[in-house]
Amino acid sequence: MNFTNNIFVILLCLFFIIYFIFFEFRLDENREINRRNRNHFIAIASLLFYMTWYPPAILLLFYHALLGKYGSRILAQKQNKKNLWIIIVFALIPLLFFKYYNFFIDLLSIEMGKLELILPLGLSFYTFSMIGYYVDIYHRRVESNQDFLDILLFITFWPHLAAGPILRAKNIFRNALKEEKLTEATVTLAVILICVGVVKKLLIADNIGAYVNWNISYGIEGMSIMDAWATMLGFSAEIYADFSGYSDMAIGFALLMGFKLPANFNYPYRATSLTDFWHRWHISLSTWFRDYLYFPLGGSKKGNMRTYFNIMIVFVLSGLWHGAGIGFAIWGAIHGFILVLEKASEKYYFKISAKLRWVITMILIVVAWSFFRLDYHDAMIIVEKMFGLHESLFVNHTSPYYQFVIFFMLLFPILDHLCRFYRVTDNGELIANSNRIVIIILSVLIVLTFTFSGNPLPFIYFDF
Repeated sequence: MNFTNNIFVILLCLFFIIYFIFFEFRLDENREINRRNRNHFIAIASLLFYMTWYPPAILLLFYHALLGKYGSRILAQKQNKKNLWIIIVFALIPLLFFKYYNFFIDLLSIEMGKLELILPLGLSFYTFSMIGYYVDIYHRRVESNQDFLDILLFITFWPHLAAGPILRAKNIFRNALKEEKLTEATVTLAVILICVGVVKKLLIADNIGAYVNWNISYGIEGMSIMDAWATMLGFSAEIYADFSGYSDMAIGFALLMGFKLPANFNYPYRATSLTDFWHRWHISLSTWFRDYLYFPLGGSKKGNMRTYFNIMIVFVLSGLWHGAGIGFAIWGAIHGFILVLEKASEKYYFKISAKLRWVITMILIVVAWSFFRLDYHDAMIIVEKMFGLHESLFVNHTSPYYQFVIFFMLLFPILDHLCRFYRVTDNGELIANSNRIVIIILSVLIVLTFTFSGNPLPFIYFDF
């Protein structure tokens, strides 16, 4: 499921050759049969792609597909909140077991109860997609007449399966019934998205990630202020390029198959507040928590204190969604706390100049990433060093840490944010930036990518 892996690239080429020959270019008299065959082909191919990671894991996909088939019927026949909660619990059981079992065992200090578990690829993403599906059926936002293979397509849809974005049933089933036409505009957008994704992953994330990993592996205790900032700024660039690069490629590949997915990133490091950041970062997750947790908790309709409580609950759980660890919970809590402060002081805070708010926002984001990347103890050390507590600004010339090479490589994500190779509309649609200078810059970056690509690193969100 690694889009930049040589073997997977060959499989992708074979997939699209078969897809275009038999489904895109075929003028079948019975378009309904052709459409059904197309959807079944994508679902089966998605299963085969997933099996290249770990074949037994497809049992979980079948489990969710069967639960989706019969659970949706139960919800459609009887709109009962108790039934909804029972089905959601059954949907959560695999996630809670594989991702959080050992975490709770550690909290309870039960050493003998720990298990050697492999986290199934994409489990968090397709579990949340299915929970959203059940809630939408309960509220009659989507139909419940999908057959087993339709639901399997929704779960296994290969562009999103390994690392998102989190799918919405309404989008997928709409395009399963009526695919997005393959026009010059859609092909152009798809190609740009795929190229941008490749640049982000191979040129930015893999290169800068190697230096970040070296700095951390050599030890945080010996870092200077500049070493600490270089390391965490580097990780900020790495995780953005890595995750948004995957999302860009996923959306581009989906578009070539007639599935129009909304944007998952909108240049988040242009944000001038944490509120703005979460409108731009991992949009499918932030909107999922908004629609399926924040609003059901009451949103902002039950007074200020309840609103602040709801925000904190959402962001702590958002942190734990990323990983079973105290650091992830702290990362989420930091974001939630800052969002509460922004909301409580919005009459005054947002009168500050946008440039100053951007500086404040970036400092907060970079500091918070420390708890995402490192365990709690190391994160506290590096934060102390970032703010110069008993540390020198620079170390001597024999320092084993990389700082200047990381600062230089930060030019690439900065260039990405300045050029904006695609634009995101207010309703989440992507539009290719056809400016000639931008296309030339992207072409140069593609050449640089295949000339100076770094050592391959796994996609960060494969672990979530």
